[in-house]
Amino acid sequence: MGDAFVLVLMLAAVGAIGFVIWRNVRAAWNKNAVTVYDYEVGIKYTDGKIVELVGPGFYRKKDDRTIIERTDMRENSLIVAGQEMLSKDNLPVRITVVVRWKVVDALVYKRTASSPSTRLYETVQVLLRKRIGALDLDTILADRAVIDRDAVAELDAALAPIGIIVLGFDLRDVTLVGVAKQAYADLWRAQKEGLAALERARGEQAALRSLANAARMLKGNPELMNLRVLQALQGQQGKASPTVILGGAPGLVPVSKDAAPESAE
Repeated sequence: MGDAFVLVLMLAAVGAIGFVIWRNVRAAWNKNAVTVYDYEVGIKYTDGKIVELVGPGFYRKKDDRTIIERTDMRENSLIVAGQEMLSKDNLPVRITVVVRWKVVDALVYKRTASSPSTRLYETVQVLLRKRIGALDLDTILADRAVIDRDAVAELDAALAPIGIIVLGFDLRDVTLVGVAKQAYADLWRAQKEGLAALERARGEQAALRSLANAARMLKGNPELMNLRVLQALQGQQGKASPTVILGGAPGLVPVSKDAAPESAE
C-alpha cells in the first residue's frame, strides 16, 4: 500500500513537472509567433531595418533579430471636439467635426511620423482655424456647409506625405459662446417682438376696417340699424340680457329683455 502511494505521488510530480515544461515551451513558441489578420499589413524588421511587407497569415520568428509589426488598415474616426475660435468679425464660436481616415501606405505611415494620429489632429485644427477666421459669423450660421467644402481634398494634400487618406470631413456642431451667444439671443428676441407688434397692428387695422364698413352700411340702411338694435336686445345664449337706455321720453327709461318698464303715473 505504501509503495503504491509513493508511486502515485511520483507520477503526479512527473505530470506536474511535464505540464510546467509544456506550458513554458508553448509560451516561448507563441512568443516567437505573430498572426497578421486580413485587415492588417505586417512590416518585417531585421536588425531594426524594414525588410518587407507581409500579408495576412501566421508567422514564426526564427531568431530575436527579426520582428513583425502589424498596422491596422481599417477606417478610423477622429472627433475634433470643442474647438473655440474667432470668426472674421471677431465673434467666438465653438466647432466640433468628425474626420474619417485610414492608412493607405503602411511603410510611409511608420517611417515619416512618430505619432501620425497627432499629426492628423493638428492638421484638422489648423484647417478649422483658417476657415473660421476667413468667414463672418452670419455666413457660418447661414450655410454651415461652407466650413467643410473641399476640406477632404485639402486634408489629403496635407496628409499624403505620412501615408494617410481622408475619407470624410463632417461638421457636427456649431455652438455660439460668450458675447456672440448673447448678441444673437437679443437679436432673436427683438425680431420676435417686432413680429408680434406687427401682427397686433394688422389685427387693429382689420378691426377698424370692419367697423368702417359697418358704419357705411348702417348710414345708408336705417332698417339695418333697427335690426341691429333688435339683435342687441336679444343678447347671447348663456349670458345676462343686456340693458338698453332709450331716449326721447320725459326721462330715460331702462329697458331689458326680462322686465318691462314701469308706466309713469
